[in-house]
Amino acid sequence: MKILKIVATIFILTISQNIIACDCISEGEFLTVAPKTDLIALVKVTKYLTFKDIYGKQTPTSMEVEIIDTYKGKETRKKIIVWGDNGALCRPYLSTFDIGKYYVIAFYKGSTPSEINANQDEKTTDYSISVCGDYWLFVDKNLQYAIGAVSKKERKLKLTELRRRLKNKL
Repeated sequence: MKILKIVATIFILTISQNIIACDCISEGEFLTVAPKTDLIALVKVTKYLTFKDIYGKQTPTSMEVEIIDTYKGKETRKKIIVWGDNGALCRPYLSTFDIGKYYVIAFYKGSTPSEINANQDEKTTDYSISVCGDYWLFVDKNLQYAIGAVSKKERKLKLTELRRRLKNKL
């Protein structure tokens, strides 16, 4: 009987702990999800800022990006801080984005630290990216193409056409 109580106690303690993880389904391709965000911009990743040990590897949790062009939203700063996954959020691991490369990204405003968002330095003036859909496209700067899940039928689109299509959706 004593062993049963110990096992039951361990079981209850184990299941009662807060287990926080991302659980979402894709909300769609870029042209579907991007118009719902706060800022859409062509950016260049300049550097990673903070790191966290995730699965035994130092993983960037924030990065600085330089805004090259804005497609939606108002942002006067040339460089902004973007927060990614810390191991428990529905955000991409920022190692997805290579330093020196260009992307068109649909951003949400940053949030304040909470039990779920343990990015202690994140501010509401920062930005984040969702992983619950295709919120970013790789950019071939030389050819001026956005590449990725643009729409259900398109995987590549000229930046000028992307801008025009986004403007029509806003």
